[in-house]
Amino acid sequence: MSAQAMIMLVLLAVTLAVFSYSCFVKFKVLLAVKPDLTRHDKPFARVEAVIRFFLGQKTMFKEPGPGLMHALIFWGFLILLFRSISVVGEAFAPGWSVFWFWSPLENLYTTAKDVTELVVLVMVGAAFFRRWVLKPWRITQSRDAEFILAMIATLMVTDFLYDGAKFIIDPGAAVEMQHAIVGSTVSSVLTVLGLGKSTLVGLEAGMYWIHVVVLFFFLNYLPHSKHMHVLTALPNVFTLNLQEGKPLAPIEDIEEQESFGAEKIEDFTWKEILDIWTCTECGRCMTNCPTTLTDKTLKPKELTERQKHHLEKVIPALLGKKKREEIEETLIEASNVDAIWDCTTCGACEENCPISIEYVNRIVEMRRYLMLMESEFPKELGTTLRGLENKSNPWGLPIGDRASWASEMGLKTLAEDKDVEYLFFLGCSGGYDDRSIKVAKAVVKLLQHAGVSFGILGEEEGCCGDSARRLGNEYLFQLQAQANIEVMEQYGVKKIITTCPHGYQVLKNEYGAFGGNYEVVHHTELLWDLVREGLLKPTNSIGERITFHDSCYLGRYNKIYDQPRELLDVIPGVERVEMERKQCTGFCCGAGGGRVWMEEEEPRINQERIRQAVEVKPDTIVSACPFCLMMFKDGIADKGLEEELKAKDLAELLLDSCGLD
Repeated sequence: MSAQAMIMLVLLAVTLAVFSYSCFVKFKVLLAVKPDLTRHDKPFARVEAVIRFFLGQKTMFKEPGPGLMHALIFWGFLILLFRSISVVGEAFAPGWSVFWFWSPLENLYTTAKDVTELVVLVMVGAAFFRRWVLKPWRITQSRDAEFILAMIATLMVTDFLYDGAKFIIDPGAAVEMQHAIVGSTVSSVLTVLGLGKSTLVGLEAGMYWIHVVVLFFFLNYLPHSKHMHVLTALPNVFTLNLQEGKPLAPIEDIEEQESFGAEKIEDFTWKEILDIWTCTECGRCMTNCPTTLTDKTLKPKELTERQKHHLEKVIPALLGKKKREEIEETLIEASNVDAIWDCTTCGACEENCPISIEYVNRIVEMRRYLMLMESEFPKELGTTLRGLENKSNPWGLPIGDRASWASEMGLKTLAEDKDVEYLFFLGCSGGYDDRSIKVAKAVVKLLQHAGVSFGILGEEEGCCGDSARRLGNEYLFQLQAQANIEVMEQYGVKKIITTCPHGYQVLKNEYGAFGGNYEVVHHTELLWDLVREGLLKPTNSIGERITFHDSCYLGRYNKIYDQPRELLDVIPGVERVEMERKQCTGFCCGAGGGRVWMEEEEPRINQERIRQAVEVKPDTIVSACPFCLMMFKDGIADKGLEEELKAKDLAELLLDSCGLD
C-alpha cells in the first residue's frame, strides 16, 4: 500500500470514528428524552415532503433571491458528494472515480461538477456579500457561519487548482481535461504563469491534501455547529407533523399523571430536541411573527437558540456524566417566561421554516408546566380561568344566559328537537359577546332563509376549550371537551357549524383524540355552498372597498383561503383589495393562544394589523372570526379611525346583499 493510501486510510478511519461518536452522543440524547409515537404514519406523504421541502427547497423560495442562493449551494453539495467520494478513492487508485464503469457518464459528470463548483463559489460570495454588506435584520452575524462559508469556498478553490495542476503534469488526464470547463481554464492560467514541474507537483499534492483535510474537518465540525442541519434536516422534514390542523399533543391519562408539561429539557420529545438541533438560525421564522414585528420578548429564532445553548449544558447530565442538580439554569429561565406567554400560537413561524421546525407545541408544553405545576401565569388570566372553570365561559357570565337571544329568532335546542342536520355551535363569543352575537344572528337568518336544518345546545353548550388548552391548562380543556362530547353524543350530533375558527379547529381536529369525531364546517364554507346552490342570492349592491383578513386558525391551520374570497367576489358592489400580508403569509390579529384575555404592551399586534389594512385604503376590514373582530374593533378605536374604517364579518355583508337584514 502506498504512503498516500496509508495516510488516507488513517485520516478516513479517524474522521469516521470521531464523526460516528458525535452522532452516537446525539442519538443517545434523543433516547434520553420523551418518546413521540406519532411520526411514523403516512410514509408516502413523508417521502413526498422530503422531496418537496428538503430536496426541492420549496419553502426557501418564499424569498426568491436568498432562497435561490441557498438552494444552489445545497443542490451543489448533493452533486459534489460524488466528487468527494472520488477524491478519497484516488488515494487508493489514482484516476479512480465513482463513474469509472461508464466513460460517457463520467465525462458528463466532470462537466457538471465543474459548473456546479463555479456556481457554488459564486453563491458563497453572494452569501458573504449579503452578510457583510446587505445585513438582513433577521440574520445574526456569526463567525460560525462565516467559517463554514470559508470552508466551502476552500473546497471549491482547492479542487480547481488540483485539477489545473494535474492536467498539466498527468498526460493520462487529457480526456478529463476536455470536459472540465473550469479546471482546464485554470490549467491554461498555470501554464501561462510558467510554473516548473516540481512546483506543479507540489501544488497538485498540496491542493489535494488541503481539500481532503478541510473536507474531513468539515464533516466533523457539522455536529457541533449551527450547520448541524446539514445532517438533521432530512429526518426532521421526514418526521414533520402531518395531522390535519396540527392539533396539540394531549396529555394522556391526565388523571394519573404526577407532573405536567416541560419543566426540564428532557420533558421535550425527541422530535422537539431534533427541532432545536436542526435550526439554521436563518430567522425566517421571524419574518411574519407578530411578536417579533411588534418588538415583544418572543422572537422564535432566539427562543430556539437559547434552548439550544441550554441543551448543550444539560447533555452531560442526560448522559449520566454529571448530576442533574448541578445544572443551575432551568429550561423556563433559558427560554424566558415573558417569551413563553407572548406567543399567539398563530403558526407563522412554522409556516415559514424551511425545514419543518415546530414551535407551538414546545411553547404550550412550557405553559402547561407553569400553569398546572407552578400556578404561575399572567395575573389577568385569573378572572378568565375562574370564569371557564365555574361558568364555562371566559367572562364568568351565567350559564343560563348562553344564547338567551336565540329564542326570539325561533331557534330550538336539540333538547327540544334533535332531528336536525346540523348543530350550530355558538361558542362563548356567539353566546355572550354583543358584537359576535350580531354575527351569529346574521348566520342564523341566512341559514333559515336557505332552509338549512339546524339547532343549538343552548345552556347545555360549554366552552370549546381552545383558550384553556393553548394557555396550558390541559386539565381544564379536557374537562370541557369531555363534557361537550358527552352532550353531543347524547343527541347523536354528526355535523357541526361554527362561526369561530378556534372552535372549528378544536371541534374538527382535536376532539377526535377524546372520542368526538364530527363533520365540522365553518360558516364561510357553508354559506359559499348555499350561494353556489342558489339557495342564497346576493343581489343588493354593497358598494364598499373591502380587504379580507385571514384568521390564523381558519387559514394557516385549516387552509381555508379561497371560499371566503369567492363568496366576497359574488357580492355585488364589493371591491376587494388584498393586504400585502395575506393567505399563508397573513398577519395575526393578536388574539390567539389565549392572548385575547391578556394585557399587551404597545405597539400592539392588532394596531399593526390595522396599519397594514389602512395601507390599501379599504372602507371595511372583513374577517370570519369573532376574536379578530374584537381585536379590530379595539385597534380601530386606538388609532381613531372609527369614521374611516369598519370591521365586519363576512356573513354580515352577505346578509345585507341578500336583503335579509
